[in-house]
Amino acid sequence: MTTIVINDRSVGAKKMIEYLKTQSYVTIIEEKTPNVSLLKSMEEAKTGKTTEYATTEELFSKLRKKANV
Repeated sequence: MTTIVINDRSVGAKKMIEYLKTQSYVTIIEEKTPNVSLLKSMEEAKTGKTTEYATTEELFSKLRKKANV
């Protein structure tokens, strides 16, 4: 077994992946990596830098206020 990592952000890479999918001896396993914002949020959750609300109404009230809605 051989593992090849292809960064699928370029047009050429996407074409290569599509070609490989047509081959009977190739198995494509796609891994989605979280974006920077999600990684930051996950780290904040792990370290306890979160905000707690007593009710969903309180949460949505804060969100509406922040969004000026």
